[in-house]
Amino acid sequence: MNTHEHPTEGIAAAAFEVAAATASLVSNLLTHVEHLVGDVVADAGDVVRNGGDLWDVAAERAEDIGRAVAATPRFARIAGELLRIIAAYRLHFAVTATRAELRGAAAEAEALEALHTWSAERLYALCVELRGGVLKLGQFVSTRVDLLPDAYVTALSRLQDRVPPVSTDAIVERISDELGASPHACFKQFDSEPIAAASLAQVHGAELADGTPVAVKVQVPGIEAIVNTDLMALRVVVPALGDLVPFLDLETISAELARALRAELDYRDEAGHATAFADRFAGDADVVVPRVHSEVSTQRVLVLERLRGERLIDYLDACEQRGERGARDRDRLFEILIRSYCAQVLEHGLLHADPHPGNFLVLPGPDGPRLALLDFGCVQEYPPARRRAYAELALAVLASDAPRMAAAFDAMGFRGRGGKTEALQAFAEVLLDGFRADVSFASRDIDARAAFARLIHLTRDNPIVAIPPDFVLLGRVFTALGGLLMRYRPNVNLFQLLVPQLMRAQSA
Repeated sequence: MNTHEHPTEGIAAAAFEVAAATASLVSNLLTHVEHLVGDVVADAGDVVRNGGDLWDVAAERAEDIGRAVAATPRFARIAGELLRIIAAYRLHFAVTATRAELRGAAAEAEALEALHTWSAERLYALCVELRGGVLKLGQFVSTRVDLLPDAYVTALSRLQDRVPPVSTDAIVERISDELGASPHACFKQFDSEPIAAASLAQVHGAELADGTPVAVKVQVPGIEAIVNTDLMALRVVVPALGDLVPFLDLETISAELARALRAELDYRDEAGHATAFADRFAGDADVVVPRVHSEVSTQRVLVLERLRGERLIDYLDACEQRGERGARDRDRLFEILIRSYCAQVLEHGLLHADPHPGNFLVLPGPDGPRLALLDFGCVQEYPPARRRAYAELALAVLASDAPRMAAAFDAMGFRGRGGKTEALQAFAEVLLDGFRADVSFASRDIDARAAFARLIHLTRDNPIVAIPPDFVLLGRVFTALGGLLMRYRPNVNLFQLLVPQLMRAQSA
């Protein structure tokens, strides 16, 4: 970014020099953020003052959390870099009009793309270095392939399966502490090289005493304290995001994500969830859940049946190279994926709420590909009454019945400012747009970026001020699966998959 041509440009460039990482949902809305800040900043002086205000918010919140926590290097690094990147984007858009007038629209677009690229790479580096909750956040952001700038997709998608592993010695020590003996004593064979490395855990191949192949999921040593620090940093950043995403109840979202992240640290709960999922899908040959070996599992070590399959993204990419047969396999796989998630929410009341592509494997089957679900650390439960309520809301949205939608939103605990439901209805319509007509998803002309642009304009004056906590993880699933649908455009009829489940849920 060459910004030496004008003093205002120089101020923006100076901010970019110190900007470091990015915040998750803000990056989805960057191309529209000028509408939110254009009225606030009018000249260079306002720009500088606006950046300073962000730091004031951070300082006040940090004092509330505690000086000892704020002083830790990890906390300061995360909170500081996220707040700086928010300020950098504010600064960028505050001088957009001046820069475009002086250098032209093409130069303005180039400057924005350079900022995207630099910020995305810094965020990737931060996630890999710090791991923990920060890396988990980056993985979630990377699933929004339909809305993110290309630079973020390119950088953050590398987090799905290229996370550097922790040392084998540390993993061996953790297993020894949990099982009371070294892994070589507990297993007939234990592979020192990991199968996969994730944000909170690492998976190694092994064999039980009888030769049964298993996958040993081991919690990264010291991750509990790391996650707590990361969540404290998130609490600092949330107030600075409020006016950038006014249609989201960020306090509820951050609190629910924090609860879910902490729950992932107890593998006894995850083992119970995996067993429950296996029971629920026992009659569905297309959905596979690995068996839990509880006799060698603890709070921080989870031993599961080892499934040998192909990663979801690798399989879908390969389908695109196999012509008509590949298209049929792709469509079958998406039907299984969508059908299984509809069943989870509306029939089983048990939601697999961490649907990033690394948590799925594709297995061969007699009738075509089957889908294996992995990692049950993040699960949301829905009792029967709540399942019926979500079914009622979805039917109202699909029918475009505004009064019915308003009543359903109110009954479930959604709130718009002043009791208005326009923003809530628009948000629901964006989420369910692909399900609207009785036609194939591939033939639907859905522009997700344009839809979110309309949503921002609508919610600027009518924000969503409250959402029920049990919607947070469901919204996360919607966005992740929506990103996959937008990327691969399968020839599946979402309406036909959803409506029978809705009708059964209402009558249950």
